[in-house]
Amino acid sequence: MKKKKGMITAVLVLILLIVVYLVLRNMNLEEEQTTAETETVFKVDSDDISELTIESGENEYTFKQEDETWTYAGDENFPLDTEELSSKVASITSVTATTTIEEPENIEEYGLDEPSVKITVKTVDRESDTLEVGDENTAVSGCYIMINEDESKIYLVDSLVKTSMEFQISDLALEEEIPSITGSTVKHVTVQQSTGTKELGEDGNSETGWTYTETDGSTSAAGSSLVQDYMGQFTSLSWNSFVSADTSDLSQYGLDNPAKVTINYEVTETADSSEDGSTEEDSEESTDSDNTGDSEDSDEQETKTVEKQAVLLIGNQDDEGNYYAKMQDNQYVYTLSSSTVEGIINITRDNFLDTKVSDYSFADMDKVTFIRNGSTYTATKVTKEVESDDEEGETTSETSYLINGKEVDMTEFSEFYSKITALEWQSQAGDIEPQGEPEITITFEKTGGIQVTTEYYSYDSNFYLVIDSKGNKVLVNKMKVKEILDSFDALIAGMSEK
Repeated sequence: MKKKKGMITAVLVLILLIVVYLVLRNMNLEEEQTTAETETVFKVDSDDISELTIESGENEYTFKQEDETWTYAGDENFPLDTEELSSKVASITSVTATTTIEEPENIEEYGLDEPSVKITVKTVDRESDTLEVGDENTAVSGCYIMINEDESKIYLVDSLVKTSMEFQISDLALEEEIPSITGSTVKHVTVQQSTGTKELGEDGNSETGWTYTETDGSTSAAGSSLVQDYMGQFTSLSWNSFVSADTSDLSQYGLDNPAKVTINYEVTETADSSEDGSTEEDSEESTDSDNTGDSEDSDEQETKTVEKQAVLLIGNQDDEGNYYAKMQDNQYVYTLSSSTVEGIINITRDNFLDTKVSDYSFADMDKVTFIRNGSTYTATKVTKEVESDDEEGETTSETSYLINGKEVDMTEFSEFYSKITALEWQSQAGDIEPQGEPEITITFEKTGGIQVTTEYYSYDSNFYLVIDSKGNKVLVNKMKVKEILDSFDALIAGMSEK
């Protein structure tokens, strides 16, 4: 019993000692902290700095300044972004403390026994100062520093002193620009790899306006909306990070035998309207002979479309999965994210296969022919000029839709035709052969361009088999085809009743 009471007493004494320790510690910290007025504890003129060394984690970088020009001592060829470095230097040229801790008992409590950042500043007169940065005080957006290893004073300063100095040298690289490319202006892309060459480009002979060419040379029409999605990737193309200015051995990046992406695009440029073959003397004579003309006329500019080409080289992947890359006409090596690169080079015919069965606008066709239940119906359009009823007597264009020469209601026909152009296939049909006769055959024709026939066969309880004259076989939703057939039959029946 006495032993039990003794243990309880010991525990109570231990708790009391802990409480006393915490109270005394807090009192001591309060005594250490002096809430003095804000004071400048370090100041240097940036132009007087001759050398700046920054140690952060495993990184140590030294920069030198001569004649107001900064260079990176670690690599004389490094494309240093001097503006970015100057902004970092500005964070230490005048360091202001909001709190000064006098005679701290233990610098470890402020993270200064092992500083996270050490900044060494040398000036032109060869003086050297050090700023050691410890922990952050997130409550006041500050951090603790010690100057010139003087442990008698610790300062609480703006956390920018620390955060501005925590970087990778690649963050200070002045990046070469990737040409500004708008996806809608890209006309042709070629992807060359060791496995072969793929191409995607505009084609006036394609019913979609675009053609995709596989590595075996086979071609197929590419869906215009899918093409635009692909081309849109070039609009936001940007480097992931800088790698090296030394390109003497590109093999270490796989850029000695790279994949090559050639992008042909257009830009609109302005040209002085006086560039019409007239000489400067002619322009002066014209000005002298007509002093009453609008002076702004001489400044008029016209626009012109200029063809451009950019070539992107892509090498191996780094440890993080990013790809080494560079522009063919540029000097330095960078990385691009894996998603960016793979979205550009890993393309196949299926990426551009339009899921629309017959996406042909009636307005673009010369005629569309339907064969249904043994009868042929030819749909055409006629446009004529009609005088308006106003006093000016201006003419306007009116378009009529005809089937077998008989005018039909444009709204009814458009609603029916939209069902055809909106129809999407569910899956490719492979080697499936049609049975019986097609329930409807539709032929799209444009002189000198499209001439495609599609046949719709009943297949099973869920699908229709659609075969076109290009050799495509696809399965489509049966109910969607039924809507087309019913709408067509209603349109023809309506014509007969008139």
